[in-house]
Amino acid sequence: MTPFPFGRLWLSPMESVSDLGFRTLCYDHGASLTFTEMIRASAFVQGNKATTSLVDSYTPPVKTGLQLLVSKKEILQKALAMIRRGIEKKDGRFSNLSVIDLNFGCPSPEIIGKGHGPALLKRTAKMKELLTTLRKESPLPCGIKIRLGLNEMEKAQKVYLRVIEIANEIGLDYVTVHAKTAADPSSASIDWNALQEIIAKSKIPVVGNGLVVDGPSAKRMLDVGCSAVMIARAAVGNPWIFEEIDAHLRTGKQVHSEKTVADYKTAWNKYVAIASKHGTKRKFYDYHQRIFKLRMEGDMSYHSPSRILEWV
Repeated sequence: MTPFPFGRLWLSPMESVSDLGFRTLCYDHGASLTFTEMIRASAFVQGNKATTSLVDSYTPPVKTGLQLLVSKKEILQKALAMIRRGIEKKDGRFSNLSVIDLNFGCPSPEIIGKGHGPALLKRTAKMKELLTTLRKESPLPCGIKIRLGLNEMEKAQKVYLRVIEIANEIGLDYVTVHAKTAADPSSASIDWNALQEIIAKSKIPVVGNGLVVDGPSAKRMLDVGCSAVMIARAAVGNPWIFEEIDAHLRTGKQVHSEKTVADYKTAWNKYVAIASKHGTKRKFYDYHQRIFKLRMEGDMSYHSPSRILEWV
C-alpha cells in the first residue's frame, strides 16, 4: 500500500461550515487535513463568484483539500486546469491546497436528481472515465469520497466494490468511505461488514467516515484497517475534538475536557480575525457566530446550517 502523508484525523467538507476560519481552528487543534465546502465544478469553470470564493486556502500551514462535485469529463478537465493555473500563478486561493477530491457521497436529493454524486456509483464506465481524468490531470494528490450506493439494492449489488477496483487500477491516493447508502438517514449505523470488505479489497488507503464523534469511535475505524478517519458534525463548535481523539489514540483514555465560556470566546475571536482578514462569506460567519453563542449558553447539540441560519 502507498505511503499515506496526510495524517489520520480529517475534517469533513461541510456546506456553510468549512471556511478558512473554521478549518484553521480545527487544524490548530489537531486536524491533519481539512476540506473546503463541496464545490460544484460546472459553476466553478463558469467563473461564478459565489462558487470560486469557496476556494480560500490562503494560509500555508493549514492543509486543505478541495472537493469537487462533477459528472462530466470535460467539466472536470476544465476545473483541474483552472486549479493548476491558480497554483502556478501562486494565487493565494489555490497555492496552499494539498489534495483534490471528487464527491460521490452527498445524499442530497437535488444532487442525486441531477445525476451527480452517489447516482454515478453504479455507472462503471462513467466512474472509470472520471477517475482516470482525475488521476491523469490533477496537479495534486487526489482521491474520492463514496457511499455504498444509492439504496439497498445497489448496496446488495456491491457497486462500491466495482468503484474500489477502479480506484485500485487508476492508482488514486485514497478513497473516503461513508459506509451507508445515500438513502440511509444520518443517524443510521454504518455497515461495518461492507467497510471491512472495502478495506480488504482496496490497494490504496481507506479513510473512514460516518458517526466518528469521539476517541473510541475513531479508534474502532482505525482498528479495522482505515488509514484515517473523517470527522464532520462532532467538530462543529468543537474544534478541540481532534486533540481529544488524538489523546485517546495515544493513551487509550477517554478524553473530554469541559470548555469554559472563555475558551469559546477565544476560539470565536480567532475565527473573527481570520474571517475579517479574508472576507469570508456571510453564511459561514453567521453560522459560526450562532453556534459559538449556543455553546457558550450550554447547548452542545448539533444544529444544521439550513435550520440555524433561519434563526439569525
